[in-house]
Amino acid sequence: MAEPRAQQSSDPHGWRREGKDLTAAVAGGSIVGMPLLYTMEMWFHGMMLPAWHLGGILVLMLVVTFLCSLESGFRNEDTLVGVAMETVTSVGIGIVLSAAILALIGEITLDRAPREVVGKVILQAAAVSLGVAFANAQVRDKSRTGDDQEEQKPPEGDPEALQLRADLRDFSAAAAGSLLFTLNIASTEEVVMIASRLSPWRQLAMLGVSVALCYVILFASGFERHEVYVKGVFQSRSFETLMTCAVSLMIALALLLLIGEREATSDLPTLVASVVTLGLPAIVGGAAGRLIV
Repeated sequence: MAEPRAQQSSDPHGWRREGKDLTAAVAGGSIVGMPLLYTMEMWFHGMMLPAWHLGGILVLMLVVTFLCSLESGFRNEDTLVGVAMETVTSVGIGIVLSAAILALIGEITLDRAPREVVGKVILQAAAVSLGVAFANAQVRDKSRTGDDQEEQKPPEGDPEALQLRADLRDFSAAAAGSLLFTLNIASTEEVVMIASRLSPWRQLAMLGVSVALCYVILFASGFERHEVYVKGVFQSRSFETLMTCAVSLMIALALLLLIGEREATSDLPTLVASVVTLGLPAIVGGAAGRLIV
């Protein structure tokens, strides 16, 4: 698709646009695929499926992703060749992102058989690739004020009251998204299994990845264009990212205490590891919840 001249002059090589496209792709893939990446049945199926089944899944993944990319992809392609190239890229991003998350939670390691690793990654990448293909529909141009193309009149009233209302809306959206993403995960054995593998350094790494994904999703959703009624540090991108993460971690902690496995809360170190483990999908869900406001 041809780009406006002003955009071409400010980004002559297209690197900035490509970066935004890839950011939206990672955001979409994370939102759609994260719950399945925490599913034990998916791990076992990927490990047990024969090679020809995995090949069939890969072909099916390419076909479905191609069809999805015709309507909504992470790039604005309008030719069949462009859509085909985007399809391959979408599947590639899905494979890389799935492998990275599975490695982070300790489900694939260097001492595992290559056949087992490939099976798990391909099966998980199917959902992630669809999320990448639907990136435009999910996260492109989303913000508090709606799509960029829609002109809306600024609301009238006291700026502080309007800002408080907007902040409460963001808080509730993050909490709702976290609850939706983790309600069916918190009570499962997967949380205990993953938490038991996490060393303190890996817990820090997982927390860092969670915060980074939160920022990526908010950025890809048009975070920098949200409405601010009272300027301050609390409306900065960094603070709102940390706020979303904090709310999501509180939801994860509450669910573990209420419906989690007893082993997940048996002692303080295990509880911390379990909160960090459940915090990854919770934070992705919290950031996704912000897309609806």
